[in-house]
Amino acid sequence: MQGLAEYIMRGRRQATLVVGLSAAIPLLFWFGAVVLALVILRRGLSEGLPVIVWGGLPALAWAMLGDPTPLLLLLGTALLAGFLRERSNWSLVVLASAPLGLVYALLLLAMLHEPMVALASELQKVMPQVLGELGKDLSEADMARLQSLMLPILAGLTGAIHAVMTLVCLILARAWQARLFNPGGFREEFHRVRLKPWMSVGLLLLVIVGPQFGDMAVVAPVATVPLLLAGLALVHGIVGIKQLSLAWLIALYVALLFASQVVVPLIMLLAFIDSLFDFRSRLTPQTGVDGDDDSNGQG
Repeated sequence: MQGLAEYIMRGRRQATLVVGLSAAIPLLFWFGAVVLALVILRRGLSEGLPVIVWGGLPALAWAMLGDPTPLLLLLGTALLAGFLRERSNWSLVVLASAPLGLVYALLLLAMLHEPMVALASELQKVMPQVLGELGKDLSEADMARLQSLMLPILAGLTGAIHAVMTLVCLILARAWQARLFNPGGFREEFHRVRLKPWMSVGLLLLVIVGPQFGDMAVVAPVATVPLLLAGLALVHGIVGIKQLSLAWLIALYVALLFASQVVVPLIMLLAFIDSLFDFRSRLTPQTGVDGDDDSNGQG
């Protein structure tokens, strides 16, 4: 990776070539987003803009063919990377993934409206079977209301998934940058990610209240993304502070994969409580380092 990073950092032409090739190859577009974020984190948005314009042309072609994900991921990752470089505050960047996810949701709903409507219709048909005995206790009005929420929630879920992908690309780019120019720096940054109380309260209200207002249900899934990321950072931080085995993190992600319906709400709840009580500061002595990242590794 050192050789590839040196090639990418050699100039705009090299970075544009890597981004463009990655965006053109199916299932490799995410790497183009990582490379683009690395360029922006290291050299700024002004340096990354030409890379976006020319390297993003294959992604634009995919969007015109009906797959907007590569283009959205490139643009979203570039936006968050520029924000992180300017503000050096992971809490704000993580929070920004929620409105970004909402933009993703609305764009995907507009661009892929017919497929989403068709999928929502299919899900509405199988909903009584999925709910099972619980569905029998619901009135027809309640069932109709649940079915009417299917499309906005589906759009919100797609937006949330794209927001998570964007954050993952940014995290990979930041980790790559730290490995090259500031070894160990990203680990410290990520372990300190924590939402402010007003952030977590607002996000939780959106998750709970959003579905009560019809089409506003689209905001509920995207509001879960910052809470989920902050919760994962909390677990990573505690594992680091206590010097626990890597097996704990492996178990966490295996549980996320196979029992997400239980694990995701639990992680979100931990993030919410941590925003109020700051578990990590209680587990380790204060060292004079605040909760925000202030190192861009630009040396």
